[in-house]
Amino acid sequence: MSPSPSAGAQLRVTVYGSCVARDSVALAGGDQATVTAYIARQSLLSAGNDASDRYPEGASTTHRFRRRMLRADFAGDLFDKLADFAEVTDVLLWDLADERDGVQIFSDGGVVTRSYDLISEPDVWVAAENARHVDFGSDEHFEMWASKATEFAGLLRRLDLFDRIQVLRVPWALISTEGEPTPGSMGKSALEANALYERYYDLLDTLGFTCLEVDPEQLLADPEHRWGFAPFHYTQDVYEAIMRQVFAGAGKTLLTPEREVAPTHVTVYGGPVARDAVDLSASRSMRVIDHISRSSLLSFGSNGAALFPQEVSGVSRSLLRSMQTDFAGRMPSRIRAAAEKTDVLLWDIADERDGVTVMPDGTVLTRSVDALDVPEVRSIHEQGKRIAFGLQEHYVAWKDQARRFKRVLQSAGLFEKTIVLDVPWASTAVDGEEITSSDGLPAEQANRILQRYLHYAKALGYRTVSLTAEEVLADPEHRWGPAPYHYTQDVYDLIIERVLASREDPPA
Repeated sequence: MSPSPSAGAQLRVTVYGSCVARDSVALAGGDQATVTAYIARQSLLSAGNDASDRYPEGASTTHRFRRRMLRADFAGDLFDKLADFAEVTDVLLWDLADERDGVQIFSDGGVVTRSYDLISEPDVWVAAENARHVDFGSDEHFEMWASKATEFAGLLRRLDLFDRIQVLRVPWALISTEGEPTPGSMGKSALEANALYERYYDLLDTLGFTCLEVDPEQLLADPEHRWGFAPFHYTQDVYEAIMRQVFAGAGKTLLTPEREVAPTHVTVYGGPVARDAVDLSASRSMRVIDHISRSSLLSFGSNGAALFPQEVSGVSRSLLRSMQTDFAGRMPSRIRAAAEKTDVLLWDIADERDGVTVMPDGTVLTRSVDALDVPEVRSIHEQGKRIAFGLQEHYVAWKDQARRFKRVLQSAGLFEKTIVLDVPWASTAVDGEEITSSDGLPAEQANRILQRYLHYAKALGYRTVSLTAEEVLADPEHRWGPAPYHYTQDVYDLIIERVLASREDPPA
């Protein structure tokens, strides 16, 4: 008999699939659900098809999680994993996102999933790139998959899991919250992928699988999602709608925390730490009303709007707006515009890390990684002189601007509402691996430099919220990738907890 989760216990979820199911539990399950096992980057077609002897010995991979997932896929160990975790599974949550680029089939019948992770790891991809590719959606793929799905249903019944599996029949989002078309994935647009998935879902319906659906009008992609902008990276509302159904299917009710009638409105100035803290913290008590990013303190008051390229292609609206704000030195005007609605101005100086470019006419531009990735913008920077973060020239100029910025904040009634984040870069990830640097700047050196700037900000009377080096760990699976300032969930929770406490105990 299938175990029934007790009323007060966490819902134990085994995730088979990829980001949709995992993010649903992580972003909407809160402390009411826990992931007991995560089986990712495995097509149903690789299950039971052992190709582990094909995995290159000594292959280097980006981090341990990816290495574990790839080894498991080569071993085709899905069925064994499910058998191991059946007794501690209340819900088996399955999403089909990892099927999207098909499989590689070796001459001896071994199968591996053609995942983004596989293709992104040269030392492992070399073992599979010459195998035969069977693309998702092709008749051959579907016929093989249909046979495997029938076998899978039988296995789940034997494991007493069939009544506990829930399939996420959630189409890819066509547009984002900003009205932009979503990008494709693995060569497939959202429209194309949705059409291909239909007969797979229809087959699962026929086989008796429980499929969960979300109102199509609710499906929007989040361009600021923790894993980046993609058609299957949704808004918080989508994950909450999914988890309400997951809980209902398990005979439980997802208790949605009461949201404040008047949440704390935050204007974020600076880099990723502040924005991610608000976005990724389990707290729902803060809401970003504006995010002014990729603008060094040195660039404000320096109007180079006329230098901005007339045409810039291939960038999101938010990045375009950030670059235009920086070129025009409009950071203060955006802060003033948001002042009346701002309860907290959260300032993260990580955007200083790549220094600035001083143009021949004296205009100062922020050398953000995103800006330099845009050829039309990079060509403008190449005409000026770089001043690196931490150089005496940069520090002296920053001190002058910090005093000037204080006057701007005071005139806008925001200085007492401003909180500067004093969060050291992490030198170690949660999996124990070293996170050595960001674009050549080691964490240890960055922390020494940051403390010099933060010490001066404190001397000017800026309020700070601090974490210690022992309290920070980097997340190798962070939405923006591994970096010393991309932290684990616990770090963001701690930041928000201390920001809220600081608000309740303002300086004298």
